[in-house]
Amino acid sequence: MKTTCERCGFRFERDPGYFLGSTYINYGLTTFLTTWSYIVVRFVMGIEQRWLIPGLATFCIIFPLVFFRYARSLWLAFDCYFDRTGALEMRQETGTRPDPKTSKEN
Repeated sequence: MKTTCERCGFRFERDPGYFLGSTYINYGLTTFLTTWSYIVVRFVMGIEQRWLIPGLATFCIIFPLVFFRYARSLWLAFDCYFDRTGALEMRQETGTRPDPKTSKEN
C-alpha cells in the first residue's frame, strides 16, 4: 500500500490498529456470501452437501485474501466520509496542497 497519494498528498498509512475495522468488513462479506451461496445452491439448485461444503470452504479461504485490499479501502473511505475533519488533518500533515486546477474536490 502506498503511504501517500501522489495527487493530493493524502496519507493512507495510519496508526497501528486503525485498519482492524476492515477485518469486520472482510469477514462480514465472506460470511454473507457463503451463507447465501449455501442456501441458494443447496435448497434452490439441489446440490448435495458433500459437494457443496468443500467448494464453500475453499471460497472462505481464498476470498478474504483477494478482498483484503478492497476491505481496507472501504474502511478508509467510510472513515473519511464520516470524519471529514480527520481526513483533512491527514492531508495537512503531509505539508502538500492539492493543485486547484487538477483537483475535482473544489
